[in-house]
Parts: sequence; C-alpha cells; structure tokens
Amino acid sequence: MAAKRKVCLTGPMRLRLIEELLQDADCELVLGKNTEDFRTHRYERRELIDLIGDCPVVYPSGRDVIGAEILDSCPELQAVVKSSIGIETVDVDAATDLGVLCCNSPTPENYLGVAEATVGFMVALFKRLKFNEAFLRAGGWKEAQNRGMLMVGRTVGIIGVGRIGRNVAKRMAAWEMKFLGYDPYVSQDTVAPLGIEMVSLEELLRESDVVTLHVVLTRETRNMITLRELKIMKPTAYIINTSRGPAINEADLTQALNEGIIAGAALDVFEVEPTPMSNPARQVDPTRLIITPHNIGANPGSSEAGQRMAAESILSILKGKAPETVVNPDAIEQWRQRFWS
Repeated sequence: MAAKRKVCLTGPMRLRLIEELLQDADCELVLGKNTEDFRTHRYERRELIDLIGDCPVVYPSGRDVIGAEILDSCPELQAVVKSSIGIETVDVDAATDLGVLCCNSPTPENYLGVAEATVGFMVALFKRLKFNEAFLRAGGWKEAQNRGMLMVGRTVGIIGVGRIGRNVAKRMAAWEMKFLGYDPYVSQDTVAPLGIEMVSLEELLRESDVVTLHVVLTRETRNMITLRELKIMKPTAYIINTSRGPAINEADLTQALNEGIIAGAALDVFEVEPTPMSNPARQVDPTRLIITPHNIGANPGSSEAGQRMAAESILSILKGKAPETVVNPDAIEQWRQRFWS
C-alpha cells in the first residue's frame, strides 16, 4: 500500500532545505516549534504524540526523545529519520520490535568536520594555546615554564574507532604519533592499515598522552569515563569529547581537572544541552578546559548535507524502499510486512 506523504518535523530550523525538498516531492509537512527560536522547549509526551499524529515519518530535532511510549502510541509511524550521525534520542530497540525504521545521516561533511575539530583540540591542548593567549592578554610574555609539548612520539588513544575515530588517525598519520584504539566492535585487522593498535580500555587510558572519544551513546558508553578511569590516566594527559556528553561523567571530570588528576580537557558536548550556566564545568580554569557549544565540527556544508541525506531517506521510505541509512536492519522485514504487504 502507498503511504501518506506526510512528515512531522518536530523542531524545524531556519535552514529550510529539508522542508523544500519534501515539499517539492509533494509531501505534507507537520511542523513543530523551531529549535532556534525555542531552544529550551521540551514537548510533553502527549504533546509529541499529538504532533506526530498519523504521520508515517518523524524527523525529530536533537532535543526530542522518541521513546518506546511515543513509538507505541503512533501506530502509523513507519520511520524515525535524523539528519545527524547520533541517534541516541531514539529507542532503537523498541522501534525494531515494532518494525519501525530508524535512520541517521552520516555525511562526510559531518564526520570529517568532527575529525578535523578533534585534531584542532589536540593542538590547542598540547601547545597550551589558551593558557598562553590568556597570559599574553594579562601582560605576560614568553616564559620557559609555559611552553607546550612536542606532539611527535606522543600516544593518541581513540575510544570508538568508527568513521570519526578512523579519520582522526588518517589526518594525523604524518605526525609520527602512536595510535591506540578501543572499540569492542572493531577488529585489529580492520584498522591495522591506519596504524591503530587495538587494546583494552584500561591500557589505552594508562598509555595515552591524549584520549579522544568518538562513541555513540548506549548503555555501554554512558558514563564510561568516571573518576576511576580518569585516575588511570597520566597526570600529564588530556581528554577530548566531541561525541556525546554523557559518555564522560561531568562532575568527575570537573573534579579531576580541579585537583590536577589530569592536565586538561576539551569538550564540545555536555550531559545537558544547552548546558546551563550553573554547570560547574563553566567554573573550571579555562586554560585547563576548552568548552565549545556542540558546534566545533560544524561547517557551512554539514547541515545542508545532513538535511539532504535525511530527505532522501524519507522519500525512499515513503516509496516502500528501505534506505541504506537504516541503523536497525532487523526491523526491515517486519516494516515491509506491517506497512507494505
């Protein structure tokens, strides 16, 4: 049977590319509150169910959680499609049980942008760029004790060796650094050509001069770095998180930085976003902690590419074809039987 060409966008953006692409394909759009004008808005469960209504596809914003109750209460919903790589705000297991497809949008503009930004964070930390800028602005000049570290010969620990983690290693291949990787779902043979040695998480933390996280948020990765793990690291080491905020316990990281357990950190993601002014991380010495508002990997082409890929996935689903972006392929057969038989 043919699906209604009706799509719910729970949090449209000022960049209206996906709206234009879907409208050009004769789709009816149901629009929620704009994410840029209503940054702190959160839908109540009933409100979100009513918004989605009888739409076959929902395109949720990053603020909206599509949990089991939402999925179960929208019987005509065939798919949840996001324009980002991360899909942790969707209960993928519940969707799979219901035969609802979940799609992400892993565009090169997205994952390459994050990989480049990660390298930038590393350079800033090793070379003490923020410290020396603040020192100069305060009237100081070069001092021997304020010098940065030589990166040649240092060890980079990559937690999560997927698209972004591998591209970090690719971009730093000529820097003469050692790469350690931890990822239970990646084999040594897969990443050996990149010069990455797969090790246990504890060995990676113990041996690395900088640790960088590139994980999706799951039960396994939530709070995977706590004070216990931070104490395993060298006191001269740095940690970077450009993946998902809850992968690191923020309170523990704040303590580790304030007590000198590790040398420094860089965060582009937080446990709560937008992160509130009351977040203690904001009070950490800014020369030890670099913080950016979950945009360090963004670039002029990333949003457009993500929206374009999401639109392609949506239009494919509305034709009864499962797109390559499906992250829960086990749902495909039930989806076909339930909606297209």
